[in-house]
Amino acid sequence: MNEARMAVVTRADGETINMVKKRGHLFVCSLGCCCGRTDKGFATVQQDLYHHEWERRKLRNHVHLTQSGCLGPCSLANVVLLQFDGQPIWFHSINDERLIVAIYDYIEGLLSSAGFMLPSAPLRELVFNGFAWGAALNGDQAYLPLDSVG
Repeated sequence: MNEARMAVVTRADGETINMVKKRGHLFVCSLGCCCGRTDKGFATVQQDLYHHEWERRKLRNHVHLTQSGCLGPCSLANVVLLQFDGQPIWFHSINDERLIVAIYDYIEGLLSSAGFMLPSAPLRELVFNGFAWGAALNGDQAYLPLDSVG
């Protein structure tokens, strides 16, 4: 394995661990107060499909997958956050299989590209930034809210 992709970390108990550096982390709100709660009128979160696509595409050493509780903002359920090369990309209303597959297609595109790129349709319309900070686009120092570029 490429040494640039490895990190040596000493745990609190003194044991040294060789760790694979990942380029991304996909967080899926699937256990929250709103996301996936069909009893509250929200679409189901297809947890098995997220995991299946992650395994099928062999992303374990490139992008970590976490299915978690609330990521907020709840009014935009079902929310997904992709942290990729330090760039946060927030998606809302990920309510069906084609959108989940599109997220994984986007991740594979990012892994094979020379730099950051915004997602194309149908994901582009679902990108949001509901926070006070913006996102650096294309590695430059300008911070813009993602919802202003779409």
